[in-house]
Amino acid sequence: MLREILSLYKIFKTIPENERQVVFYSENRNYFVNYEGIINELLTNTDECMCYITSDANDPAFKIKNKRFKVFYIKDLLVLFMSFIKCRVLIMTTPDLNKYHIKRSSDPTVHYTYVFHSMVSTHMMYLKEAFDYYDSIMCVGPYQKNEIRKNEELNKLNNKMLVECGYYRLERIYRKFKEYKQDNTKDTTVLIAPSWGNKNILESCGEELVNILLDKGCKVIIRPHPETVKRNHELINNLNEKYKNNISFTLETTVESDDSLIKADVLICDCSGVALEYAFGTERPVLFIDVPYKIRNEEYNKYGIEPFELGIRDKIGVIVKSEGLENITTVIENLKADKDKYKEKITTLRETNIYNFNNSSKIAVKHINNLLKEKRTIERKG
Repeated sequence: MLREILSLYKIFKTIPENERQVVFYSENRNYFVNYEGIINELLTNTDECMCYITSDANDPAFKIKNKRFKVFYIKDLLVLFMSFIKCRVLIMTTPDLNKYHIKRSSDPTVHYTYVFHSMVSTHMMYLKEAFDYYDSIMCVGPYQKNEIRKNEELNKLNNKMLVECGYYRLERIYRKFKEYKQDNTKDTTVLIAPSWGNKNILESCGEELVNILLDKGCKVIIRPHPETVKRNHELINNLNEKYKNNISFTLETTVESDDSLIKADVLICDCSGVALEYAFGTERPVLFIDVPYKIRNEEYNKYGIEPFELGIRDKIGVIVKSEGLENITTVIENLKADKDKYKEKITTLRETNIYNFNNSSKIAVKHINNLLKEKRTIERKG
């Protein structure tokens, strides 16, 4: 607690207001990657100072050594901090602003901008009002822009600023994969990375699937969603206990690294956004297991828009039923053999559905700079 009190004191009492006009907030270490490109671009091509607030003592942001980038740990006192923060732009990747414990600042001039930590659509896997209290949103692709505008129309909301941004993590995966030296003689590596919820792959057929893959000689990496790790300790502990002595099995309990996405010959997924990162980042197909969707907005059908992560599945891979998984290794081998056929289709889909590929951080920083210039212009006139 003393550490947090000291952080609050430094932010509000020792840092000049002009040096905390750009503030980031991260719930935990898994989300740093979603800010990494923006932070690097701000440090490299602007003179702006930044404050980075994290509720994770092990956040990778602490490793950045730059006098213009100050990192503070605030967790138990977060509500207090959020209530009184004064800055020009507060950048977050936390949905449901103003609905639960994180409220907008008492200062009405703070501009809240949302950075996505997933490439999925906005209207099924998120709660109904997930983005309503943000002033601007850095959209991954046109599908998100269309969904948000439809939400505003249906609920009679004012139009917020929608930035045609893109998705930095996808770009990072793409660059890393291009540098990766594939070994086609090794055993097949299968990554299982589902969404979270009580009907996801791990909870529906996880052990059966892992047993089949290991018995067929595959290397298996399980990468649960951070919310599964947080909410279902029993499931994670059981998987670890059952397979921890098998050298062909790996359990990843964080998603901050891209390494498993790069190394995997095939990704097995349900409708998680990681399928889009894998397909568009490595240009390889995905094996989808058709378990019940994670629906957090029961009114999503009113939008008349099919969620992007559902409609694209049969274009970037194949969908199999959760029953009868005994032949799944045959499907995996077919996907590996057909990867070149999928590559052209996947690259075309990426071009038409993702904004500013390999240039998203510059677009994001341009938006931030415009907000800063706007405030400074008003201050000069006032």
